[in-house]
Amino acid sequence: MDNLTSLPALPLLLWDTPPGLEQVLAQEGIAYFKVRDSNPLAFRAGRFVLYDGRRVSPAARRATLSPEHVAVDVQRLHEDTRFDPFEALTRVRSHRASWNVSGRTLTEHVARYDRGTIRRKLVHRLRLAIQHEGGLWARLAPYPYPYRSAFNFRVDLDEPAPDDYRRFARARRRVEDCCTHFVSTRAYGDQRAVLDDLRRFDTQSHGHHHVIYRDPAANRRNLERAHDVLVQAGFTPGGFAAPHGRWNAGLDAALEDLGYQYSSDFQLAHDDFPFSPWRSDERRFSRVLQVPIHPVCEGLFLDTGPTPGRVIAEYLAAVVRSKVAAGETAFVYGHPERRLARFPEILSTLDATVAGNPLVWRVTLTAFAAWWRWRAERRWSVVPRPEGRFEVQFDDWDPRYPLGLEIQRGAHISTIPIQGPRTLLRLEDLVYERRDVRIDLPSPRPAPWTPSLKAAVRSVLDWETVTPLEELPGNTWTARVKKGLRHWRSAKSREV
Repeated sequence: MDNLTSLPALPLLLWDTPPGLEQVLAQEGIAYFKVRDSNPLAFRAGRFVLYDGRRVSPAARRATLSPEHVAVDVQRLHEDTRFDPFEALTRVRSHRASWNVSGRTLTEHVARYDRGTIRRKLVHRLRLAIQHEGGLWARLAPYPYPYRSAFNFRVDLDEPAPDDYRRFARARRRVEDCCTHFVSTRAYGDQRAVLDDLRRFDTQSHGHHHVIYRDPAANRRNLERAHDVLVQAGFTPGGFAAPHGRWNAGLDAALEDLGYQYSSDFQLAHDDFPFSPWRSDERRFSRVLQVPIHPVCEGLFLDTGPTPGRVIAEYLAAVVRSKVAAGETAFVYGHPERRLARFPEILSTLDATVAGNPLVWRVTLTAFAAWWRWRAERRWSVVPRPEGRFEVQFDDWDPRYPLGLEIQRGAHISTIPIQGPRTLLRLEDLVYERRDVRIDLPSPRPAPWTPSLKAAVRSVLDWETVTPLEELPGNTWTARVKKGLRHWRSAKSREV
């Protein structure tokens, strides 16, 4: 390890790099500093400079950087890939995907790009590039020390079925400490017994009507209505999960205005660490943290036909085991109505999967989002010292959470607790272990889909039948056409 330099080993300096790289480094807990003024003095904050070779010229590098600096062109991290991963990380695209599980083809609308796989590949290549130049690879652990993973069961309450909720509540006892409930207030806003019970648990918003609109104003009305119902019922909502996992910039803007801390929408991302979405409409990162989950729920199995609860339980347990082994978040979800209420073995199996493992953090999504936002606010550096030592320095030290620092050398990782603003260490004195970072799960594939005129028209009209007819707006021509078609459809159904 070459540390004969006065420049800090961390943070990494970002010079005109794509926003996708900043997202990934924040997810990984890597110390970085975004250089906004290319004055040579600004580059004294770190030794390793990551730059975009398409935007920063060789002449600019020679004029700005010193011989001590190591410059890494981030475009070289994906020269052999079919698409630009940095662009993919900031795009908002979804598609129909399918999983083959136990002879069944499960289909769901999810994010088009597998962000988690992209993140892991980019970080692996960047780490190799840094270490090849004698650099140090260290990150803030993704969980409070000494945890190695986190488990949560997300519960979406979509339909008014209080009897099913009561049956589900009995099965929930095993995992109630790590459940987060997202409530559609149209379904449960007048179910006082259900709301009274939910006040004992982490309970957040699923909107009023179970739909996400293309129209920002409609999303705002739907979110504000649900928010008001929950507040009047004694809740303090700060989290949201979009019906069907659908996300758009208008929805995000409404969540920001309401002061929500996080959302969880698998058409934007799934099976990944939390991140701040890139708002391309405003060229900035969202203030609403995105907390991804695994998008396969029990309903996808049941949509294929009658399915034993044991099959569903075994699949979700395998997801959790794989993610725990890889050190990733093990967040899965389901629905009480007509489903979990009738398959109590699903929750008992999930509890047994993580029970007895002291390194798995059983946590609500709200508590996890608070931790992740706190972690993202830490500002730190690693400074070389004489005799092969390094000093880890934190600005504005905050002991709110027990913090761990992970140092990776090759395939081995050492995790040390950080207990103050200054920590001195020698890499050779640390204890390292090999960790399995593979996630052994069925990979989703694009599901066959043939574009049609009907689908195009439905997309243009933002067609849905969830919103009551009398609440549909008529302020645009598409809204008026949609409302007219809904009137016609309603009349035809009455004739039948």
